[in-house]
Parts: sequence; C-alpha cells; structure tokens
Amino acid sequence: MFLLPGTENDHYCDVSNQLLPVSASPRLAVLKQPVVGLLGGEPSAVGGRCLGPDGDATRKAFTAEHMSSDMGHIRLGDATYQVGTERIVTASGDEVLLRSQSAQVLRYLVKHLGQLTQRDDLIAEVWADVAVTDDSLTQCISDIRRAIGDSGRSILKTVPKRGYVLHGEVRDAAPAPAPQPLQTVSGAPATARAVHSPMDVLPLQAEPVITPQLDPRDVLPTLAVLPFRAQADSAHGSMMSMFLGDEIARAISRSEDMNVISRLSTLDLSHRGGARDAGRLLNADFILSGSVLEMGQTVILMVEFAEADSQLVLWSDRMALPAETWLTQGESIDEIVTHIRRAIMVNEVRRARSAPLSDLKLFSVLHGAVGLMHRFSFEDFERAQKYLDYVISHAPNHPTPLAWLARWHVLRTVQGWTESAQQEAQTALDLTGRALDMDPDHTLALVCEGQVLAHLEHRLDEAQSRYNAALSLNPNDARGLGLRGMFQAIQDRGEEGKRDTERALHLSPLHPHRFFFLAQAAAANIAAKDYSRAVTLAKESLRLNRTHVSTLRTLTIAQVGADQVEDAQKTAIELLRLHPSMRVSNWLRNSPSSGYELGQSAAEKLRRVGIPD
Repeated sequence: MFLLPGTENDHYCDVSNQLLPVSASPRLAVLKQPVVGLLGGEPSAVGGRCLGPDGDATRKAFTAEHMSSDMGHIRLGDATYQVGTERIVTASGDEVLLRSQSAQVLRYLVKHLGQLTQRDDLIAEVWADVAVTDDSLTQCISDIRRAIGDSGRSILKTVPKRGYVLHGEVRDAAPAPAPQPLQTVSGAPATARAVHSPMDVLPLQAEPVITPQLDPRDVLPTLAVLPFRAQADSAHGSMMSMFLGDEIARAISRSEDMNVISRLSTLDLSHRGGARDAGRLLNADFILSGSVLEMGQTVILMVEFAEADSQLVLWSDRMALPAETWLTQGESIDEIVTHIRRAIMVNEVRRARSAPLSDLKLFSVLHGAVGLMHRFSFEDFERAQKYLDYVISHAPNHPTPLAWLARWHVLRTVQGWTESAQQEAQTALDLTGRALDMDPDHTLALVCEGQVLAHLEHRLDEAQSRYNAALSLNPNDARGLGLRGMFQAIQDRGEEGKRDTERALHLSPLHPHRFFFLAQAAAANIAAKDYSRAVTLAKESLRLNRTHVSTLRTLTIAQVGADQVEDAQKTAIELLRLHPSMRVSNWLRNSPSSGYELGQSAAEKLRRVGIPD
C-alpha cells in the first residue's frame, strides 16, 4: 500500500493494486507523508508513474530529496539530472521521460560532461547494432534540449562538424529530509509515525527466505512481469490489468531465450519495494511494470522495462489503443515483447564489449554474442565466436548457444569469410545435432539446421521437414517463416515464398535483426517477379545494415529485373568492394537455387552488371 499525493482528494494504492481515496481508509486518513514510486517504497527507476485523483496519467516528480541518489545529481540549467536514477526533473518539479535512445544519448553526454563528444562516438554507443543516419542523433539531441529547457542551446552546445558539449554543475547527493510531524484531521499532532515504506503501513512478520540454488551455467535471463496498476473507478480496470500481464508473460514464455517468473508469484509485489527489491525477491534480472488507464474510447498503456540490479530503464513507452479492440488484437502485446527482446540485446552487447567475460552472467555473454554476430563487422563477428565458445564451455548441455554457433557458421559462409563451405556445413550440423539431442523440439535448433541443410548442403527435402517441424511447434516463429519462404523461393515457388517472408516481416516490426527479414522478403519477391517491391525491401534492409553482402547481391539482381541497370552497376561496385572475391560461377555452384530458374536468371543478371564470372 502506498500514498499518492494530491490535494484534499489524495489517493492510495491498496494491496489489490486499486487506487482508492484516502478517506476510504480510516487508518490512512491521518497520514500525509507520501510514499512514492511505481512499486511503492523508495523512488524506482521503473517509473514512478502516479495516477492523480482525476485519473490523469501524468508523471509526478519526486522532490529533490527523494530523487537524489548516493551518486548525487547534475544541474543542467534550471533542470536537474539524477545520476543514480537517470531522471530529469524540471524547475517546476515535473519529471520528464525521454525516449530510450534519447536517454542513452544523455547518459553518454553526462559521462563526458564538459567534454567534446564526437557524433560518431554517440552513434556507436547508442546504435551499436544498427546502421542509422545523423537524423536519428539530431532528433535525440532535440529531445534532450526540450526536456531540460535549453531553447538557447547554451547547455547542450553543438560544435559544428564535430559533435556536442554538455555543460552542467555536479552536486553532491542531498541529505535525507527529517520526517515531518503528522497532523490529524483536527490539526493536532498525530501519534502515528511517518510512513516511509509500504511495510510501515502494513507491518509484516519476518519470514525465512529460501533462495533457489540456480545452476550458474544457466544461459537464459529471467524476467518478471509485475501487476499493472489500474484505476479503482474503472469498470474494466482490474480485468484489463490482469489480462495485459498474463498475455505479456505468455508471449514471452513462448520464446526459448528467456525465463519468465510465474504470474502467481508476482501478483502481490506491486506494493513491496522498488524494482531492485522485486528483482531480489524473485531472483529476476529484468522487471516489466506499468499502468493501465481508460480515457473515453481509448486505453492508455504506460510500460517500463528495467534492469533489476541497477534499476536502469532500458525501454519505456506510452501507448494509446482503441478501447473496443485492443483486448482482441495482439499487435500491442507483440510490440511490447519485441521492444523487450531488443532492449535486452542492445544492453548485453554494450555490457559484453565493456567488461571481462568472467565478470558477466552467461546470458549477458550469449546475448552479446548474438548481437555482435549480426553486425557483420569482421572483428565483431570473430569476437562473437569466442563469446559463444565461452558460453558453451560453461554450459555444455544447453541447446541454445549450440544453435546460435551453428548459425554463426552459416553466416560466415554467406559473408564469404570461409575457404571451405563444406567444412562450415559439417561443423554447423554437428552443433545442431547436439542441440536437438538435448531438446528435439528446440525451434531455434530446428530452424538453424534447416538453414544449413538448405543453403550449405542443398538437402532440400530434409530442410523443409526441419522448417515445418519448427513452425508446427510455433506457427509465429518469424525466423522459421522467413527461412521457409526463402526455401520456397529457391524452388521457383515465388508466391508461396512471398507469403511466408512477408508474414515474417509482419511479425518482426521492431526486431533487432529486421534487416534479415527484409532481405529474405526481397529475395522472395524476385522469385515472384515483383522486382520493384524487391528493390524497396532490399534498400530498406541496407539502410539498417550496409555491410550485409547477401542483401547487396539481392538488390543488384532486383535492380536489373526492374530495368534500373545504372543503379545496379553502382550496387555491384559496392558488392565487390565488400566481397572482392565474388564470382558468379562460384556463387551459383554453392547456391541451392543453381538447379532452378531463379538461380540461373540471377546469375545472368549479376554478369550483366559486371560481376566477374
């Protein structure tokens, strides 16, 4: 239970997560010392979103005394940046929530306070796994200036053609305020003591805590979905809150790269401390929390995803959805889950690149490796193999890192970074075989083995059986759909391939490796003779990852098919720059499409624009 400060109509949250007026509780009617935070207790890095008595979904700022961490804070003009919680509080006391990328940019600028920060360094730090234009950074800089009230650009200065300098004043943490005397309704001093945590309102008997002895070789992160808060006066609030938490937990549970705490274990945690406390109670690495608000015909979802130990917010959003249809449409749930997966991937890539492997949990090393292997920088790609080998050496009986290492060998062949495709194929099949011996229904291992069989071994019937097996276990597996669509396109079944790859694209709108799905859909559209669509998809794939050789080859073929020969010649030059040993005859010999019309036609188009035979 915790109080939400307002006017005479103050509200509090009870243990069932409902917002009720203070007057409804005789015990709380005398209390005016607020306890704030999304989860109760001390201010939390997962949000502090409070619903006022009128139901507005506004973010109420904590006082400087509440917000200051042991690490102090930084004055940015009239605004304050709290170092420990990474929050911005304006001069009027309002808290400003930045988008995830903007928050990361500000964090990096604060680390280099008063120093010139190069634009390239900022882009490498925040968008390490994707290719972006300067416009993305410029938008983040605008967000920060707007948040701190820097309309004159005197606090966050631009150094033309170089970067930015953030000016601020570092201050020590403010001392905790002395408890203020409480007053009764009549104005007399109250005998009750000040409320500083939910445990002061509802004293609990100490209980022995038995912590599970988890295997240190576990390679999967653990996530807990805490109850979403709902309005007490909402007819459907409790139902919406329960449904949302259940659906998110269920959707995440379908993946094979995360552990999810049971929902029954989290139902009583919305009033017990902050994100760090919830993480410790549940042994969770990440916490998802938020609130649900009805506003007429619209439902407002406010979601925050944070790392439990550090309370660092990795992603947050405010989503407005139609009240009549949001429960029956899964897009909002899918979007939340995709954001979570992406946030974990980006966070662990950053962590893996900045800390010794021995200091990291295995799931951090694994997710870092997956992120690095899809960047297609040779140095990062080679580092990814070392990370995967490290995880496998510490968790030899887990199928997931084996499956990812098998995919690493496939990508190495596709990029042209190997002298023996046959050796890569055999190594990959050995790895997927080990993974499937441990878990015959492991969808990632099935999909990876199908990819090896189709693209390296050319054993097409066996590849189809692996894809179909994976999709029978999870019909919405985007990786499986995309690769099966490619398999169909290879066999000159263009319309079937287009259907599967376009559906995979639909299921991965914010996937951290979306460029793969775009490239697969482009290839399938070539098989379907829709060359203009293929050009559009391939260009978007290259915008996200400019070094993916397979996409450059696909774009070259699509541009020739669309009679954009001059553009195709320019693309071919870039293809040869990244893959100077590219030869049409070698590519065709190693391609599973060589015996089909698609492969022969593609080879002719490549020769036409100057790719050596």
